[in-house]
Formats: sequence, C-alpha cells, structure tokens
Amino acid sequence: MKADEDIVDSYLKSLDLGEVVYEPDGTVPPDFLIDGRIAVEARRLNQSYETDGNSRGLEEDSIPLRQSLERLLEGFGPARDDRTWFVFCRLKRPMSACKALRPLVREQLEQFLLQPVDASRVSVDAGLEICFAAATTVGGRVFLLGGNTDMDSGGWVVSEILKNMPAYIAEKTEKVAPYRKKYSCW
Repeated sequence: MKADEDIVDSYLKSLDLGEVVYEPDGTVPPDFLIDGRIAVEARRLNQSYETDGNSRGLEEDSIPLRQSLERLLEGFGPARDDRTWFVFCRLKRPMSACKALRPLVREQLEQFLLQPVDASRVSVDAGLEICFAAATTVGGRVFLLGGNTDMDSGGWVVSEILKNMPAYIAEKTEKVAPYRKKYSCW
C-alpha cells in the first residue's frame, strides 16, 4: 500500500461504515471496498497543468528535473579555487524535456566556471533559469543545489482543488469504467 493509500485506509476505517478491504479485486479498481458494497477509488490531490489535451502533475516535471540537476552538479566534482557555489533553479511551464535541458545546463555551468560572478542569473531555456550564489564556506563540491522554485505551484488550496477536480474526475471515471457494474455504489 502506498503512503497516499495508507492515509485513505485510515480515514475510511475511521468512518466506521464496515470492514475496509484494500484492493479487493487485485490491482484493478476499486482501491478499497467498504462493507462489501461501497467501492472507493483513491487519488492524491496534486496540482497539474494541461499539455497536449492531457492533465500532467507538476511533480512529473519538477522532481526528475531536480534529480537530474543534482546528479549533474555532483559530476563537476570538488570545490575549485576554494570556492563552492550554490545553484538555484526556477522553472515555468512550458519547458523543454529534462533530457534536452541537461546539456544546456551543463554548458552554462562550464561557462560559469570560466568566469564566476556571484549572484549571476542565466536563462537556460524559456522555462528554466539558473542562478549562482557563492557559499560562505567551502563545501565538498564546486556546485551544490541551493534550491528550486516551481513558478506554477502554489496558490489557494480550495481554488487549486476546484481547478484540478475536472481532470481528477475524468481520469478516475475512465479508469473505473470497465469495473463499474461490479459494485452498485462507487
């Protein structure tokens, strides 16, 4: 059971509506069955955006990008000239795929090392900007990820849920369609 599903499991059990069974039919919908009659399909509520007519979670871009940047920065090795630099990134959609951004970021990092300037800001791509800030102490590596900002994330919780709800409902409606008749209550 995933962490998200564990939370749903605890909540459903707290309702005291009957026995809660996780994945009663295996790895197909529903995720839970309450009292042998109420089918429940769970979903994490995340922020998303629309691309090519599909809903895509913000984390589907931001997490792989951050992980790729961390690996890239590690590859530059130990501190040089007794300097360690924090690298901050700021992303905004639309942006290029992570694979396409990696060589562009590498090029900017290499250029920065030729003539480092504290607090410099570089536009890597229309959707990605990196900034450099000198660390006050020398770290083990020349570059450390200082942080990242996703310009598309955040906002008022209720309005974000309402904005994303149609995509959540459409996704789950399609997923449960083949299994809908098995249980009268969903």
